[in-house]
Amino acid sequence: MDITILILVIILLPALLGLSWFAGSDAPYVPTKIKDITDLLKKSGLKKGHIFYELGSGDGRVVLAAAGLGAIATGIEQSWIRVWQSRIHAKKLQLKDTEFIHGNIFDRQYFPSDVLFIFLLQPAVDRLEKKLRNELKKGSLVITQTFHFKNWQPIKKIDLTENHKNRLGKNLFAGDFYVYKV
Repeated sequence: MDITILILVIILLPALLGLSWFAGSDAPYVPTKIKDITDLLKKSGLKKGHIFYELGSGDGRVVLAAAGLGAIATGIEQSWIRVWQSRIHAKKLQLKDTEFIHGNIFDRQYFPSDVLFIFLLQPAVDRLEKKLRNELKKGSLVITQTFHFKNWQPIKKIDLTENHKNRLGKNLFAGDFYVYKV
């Protein structure tokens, strides 16, 4: 009987870990691929003391960069493994104004946000469009990567192509970045 339980644990544990790693249908885990995320955040208008959220924060790299610039930064992520990974990384970097929350991005409110970052698939961006328009305070900034709001007019497009090429001239990031002002 004890060996049966041990075998079940050995089989089920990797399956549960795999399910958490690939959690969420709103975006597969694809990290934001840019050499210097801080450059993007500065050009977007993030400032010290701003309240920053990333929806679908993955491994936490954008949240950690925002906190490094002095923002009060929060990441919302469906995979508890990536939430733990992000928390550990933040602790190693001794970043105090960071929080990583395990949960569904559609179940939260973001009204205190000064800057919000989204790198999600188009259906999720479409679902968030009305929610964010109704919730965010006037003047809040929303940064989208690759997939953008269909009914909002961006205030700027950030092109990091020249700054973020490898030595062979190939781009090191995926997608383009738009900034919207609510």
